[in-house]
Amino acid sequence: MTQSTESTDAPQAAAPSAFSLRRRLLIWMAVPLLVFVVFDAWLSYRTALSTTQTAYDRLLVTAAHALGDMIRLERGELQVTLPHTALELYSTDVRTDLREQPGRSPLLYRVNFLNGDFLAGDAAIPAYTGLPPVNNAYASRLQFYDGQMADGEPARFVALWQPVESAEGMRYVVVQVGEYVSYRYAISRSILWNTLARQFGLLLLLLMAMWIVATWALRPLRVLARSVEQRSPEDLKPLSAAATPEEVGPLLSAFNGLLARVDDARQRQQRFVADASHQLRTPLAVLQLHAEAGLQGDVPAPEALRSIADTTVRTSRVVHQLLMWNRAHVDSHELAHSAQAVDLHALMQEVAVELSPLLARKQLDFSLDAPQPAVWTGQRWMVEEVLKNLLTNAIQHTPPRLELGMRLRRSTLAAQDGWELEVWDSGTGLSPEVVARLFEPFITGGGKGVGLGLAICRDLALALGGTLGVRNRAEPGSDDSGEKNGAQGVSATLFLPQGDASAG
Repeated sequence: MTQSTESTDAPQAAAPSAFSLRRRLLIWMAVPLLVFVVFDAWLSYRTALSTTQTAYDRLLVTAAHALGDMIRLERGELQVTLPHTALELYSTDVRTDLREQPGRSPLLYRVNFLNGDFLAGDAAIPAYTGLPPVNNAYASRLQFYDGQMADGEPARFVALWQPVESAEGMRYVVVQVGEYVSYRYAISRSILWNTLARQFGLLLLLLMAMWIVATWALRPLRVLARSVEQRSPEDLKPLSAAATPEEVGPLLSAFNGLLARVDDARQRQQRFVADASHQLRTPLAVLQLHAEAGLQGDVPAPEALRSIADTTVRTSRVVHQLLMWNRAHVDSHELAHSAQAVDLHALMQEVAVELSPLLARKQLDFSLDAPQPAVWTGQRWMVEEVLKNLLTNAIQHTPPRLELGMRLRRSTLAAQDGWELEVWDSGTGLSPEVVARLFEPFITGGGKGVGLGLAICRDLALALGGTLGVRNRAEPGSDDSGEKNGAQGVSATLFLPQGDASAG
């Protein structure tokens, strides 16, 4: 009992862990949005950093030019005199330190001669002794470069070659202005976090909106699910598609098709059970009567046993035909996977050999006309069952010492290539009333059978994708090449589509 409970509850416990359609839709929409947000944030950060770099590079240039304009020649010596008001240029907007250098202005400067000798400013800044650029985007000779401050912090510098007139002629000094790059990165990060905050807020609002929309859009599916849950197992009517979205139409159509197939299978099963019960009730009653008669001495024991044996044979054939009739309704997918190459000539020979005792008992003249080999691809057991039923019927309805046979030829139908397997006899033929209802179950042509043979053959032929036709051979246009002494007879023809068949 414990194991049964666990096995029953396992699927129910696993159901919540599966992603619902709504969750899948949200994930499929949220993932691209999240990727877009991350990419846009990275792009915004790069743009902010580039803009910050450009803006503050221009500030460095402005500061370098301001310093260069303050260089004077006094008493034959170069002097850099910075009034107190000039220091405001280096502290506007950048006076705040940025954690790394508390209370310290990020703008630092140094003025030195071309040989690197210190003239003014912060001596801790490494002197720039490189050559001036030949071409530059700025009017003056400027050179931007990255380096380090004296404390080891990364910095951004600009070097300006400033000319100064003297008695000896034009002299040059190098003006260096630097700034801690941490300030620039801090501004870029601030822009990044502000952008991310706005975008993630917008993303949450979009997800909430999509959750509401998805819930509303999937409401017809929940209504459909409730309608299916509320149905009884016996209700197999098609579901209505009136309030179903167009996208769910194929699913609903397939489900209705499944219901139709299930209903058809149920009806076939019910008919099979009813027919089997009806057909087996009589022979079982006969067996009981023969057994009781033998036991009570009303008939001799050997006669009673003989009657029981005959009835048992007929009952066995009825059971076999009922099983074959039920098996004839095979799913097309199962047929496609079980197809095999079949030599039709060899199969017809095997059926004739198996039924040869019945032929010999009535002294019938049997003939087989078939090309060799004749290969067809399909279900061998189906074709074999059709041939056995047709040949058995032909033997039963052919008088002793007359002829019957089987033929195999290419189809004469222009629309479809294939094989025609014909079983013919020399019996008395069929009445028009019997011909009209010949393929109905339990309709006989006057023999000792139960009327299932041709119904089975018809269903098997349809399952193979072919057809089965039965006619009197004396009708106009019939092939009477096998007739003898003007006998009428019946011809049954099984058509098998070519498919992957071939003949040698």
